[in-house]
Amino acid sequence: MKNDFSSQFNALNKEIVLSINAKNYARATLLDQARRQFLHDLSSSHIDMIDAEFLSILEESAHETSKLIDIVENDMEKISHETCKTVRIHQGYSLNL
Repeated sequence: MKNDFSSQFNALNKEIVLSINAKNYARATLLDQARRQFLHDLSSSHIDMIDAEFLSILEESAHETSKLIDIVENDMEKISHETCKTVRIHQGYSLNL
């Protein structure tokens, strides 16, 4: 059963990585919510299933999540920059009419 929890958690993590790499942030958000609920349920009712192996997986996941957050923040910065640039172009065009 411990392996089942680990494999479910790993499957969620992999899907989150795939979603972020595909820039499907809505899906990544839903998967992250499912992952958080999974951890909550696990810690609420199956605390005895959390062992050193699962904690190691959880630590690895936290490290991977940190990298993913950096990717998303970088993407958001690029989008914000492009949006501001587009708005300035539109404003400049409007002034010249």
